[in-house]
Amino acid sequence: MVRFQFLPTRHGARIAEILLDTPGTLNAQNLAMVREIRTQLELWRDDASVVAVLMRGVGEKAFCAGGDIKALYYAMTEPGRITEADDFFAEEYALCRELHRYPKPVLAWGNGVVMGGGWGLLAGASHRVVTEISVLAMPEIGIGLFPDVGASDWLGRLKLNVGRMLFLTASRLNAADALAAGAADWALPATSFEVLLQGLDELPWTGHGQTDAAMLSQLLEALSSALPCPLPPAQWEPVQDLVAELVAGDDLLQITRRIAACQTDNVWITQAQKQMATGSPNSIVLSWTLAQRAQGMDYDAVVAMETLAARHSVRHGDFSEGVRARLIDRDNQPRWQDATVEEALARGVTRWFDAV
Repeated sequence: MVRFQFLPTRHGARIAEILLDTPGTLNAQNLAMVREIRTQLELWRDDASVVAVLMRGVGEKAFCAGGDIKALYYAMTEPGRITEADDFFAEEYALCRELHRYPKPVLAWGNGVVMGGGWGLLAGASHRVVTEISVLAMPEIGIGLFPDVGASDWLGRLKLNVGRMLFLTASRLNAADALAAGAADWALPATSFEVLLQGLDELPWTGHGQTDAAMLSQLLEALSSALPCPLPPAQWEPVQDLVAELVAGDDLLQITRRIAACQTDNVWITQAQKQMATGSPNSIVLSWTLAQRAQGMDYDAVVAMETLAARHSVRHGDFSEGVRARLIDRDNQPRWQDATVEEALARGVTRWFDAV
């Protein structure tokens, strides 16, 4: 479920709070939750008393781990329910698009797990905060999907092409790396949330989006200086130049072979190699293709492209098999349609872009 509440401020303005409240599934979203959030955002857009939006997850473990994948599995596999999966993806992507363009400041408290659709919410926020326990990832190749919620676009905007490494290998960024890569704007201690709320209460909100966004940035800058976050040791940043070399160029087959052949004792890279080796080759090829096509596209076109790819994925791809293997039967032995990236490339990608 998702809950909404208002945080009054001493100057009379209100901050609207979105609380993702499914801690048992790491605050994963379902279709009903997405629809409720979209409805509230539309109402708050025209409410002059609401000056900003705060998003957070209930509990100490996660902001949001993405979509309710088990619910999507049953929608894909039970007769007559496939359109539920279509609707979820279309509306989830629309929600992220709306966040990107929201006229009022949106602060995402990205504490804990931030994955899949959860990263989509964080990426759509104007003010992105992580804590020392934040973990960011787009692990979709492991379940036969692709990094979506606009990630075809915004992963490519991360520094030194690290986004490529993330979507090809399902690698993770910790808080230190998220800041270094440009995936987050500020880091605050996980215990500082009440201090943040006090600061939000004291701001002289004006009701003008740009002015309020600038004031919020100043507050977060001041808090991050006054309350240094105990960041974990960076994992990607120490090997960022090597990673940039591994993912350089426009030949996907060459890149995946280069990653697989890399001789290193760096744990972050060796974990990436393992995850790429067990991920869906179809998903790797599709993820690459979407990212390549997204270059130069406007955001609406990216959303439309991903929506179409999702419709194909729930019908013809490796998605249902990946979820079965990882989350339903838990045998961790998915039977992918293609055994290698080379085979998936040979089969081609045009089918993913035909009307469904």
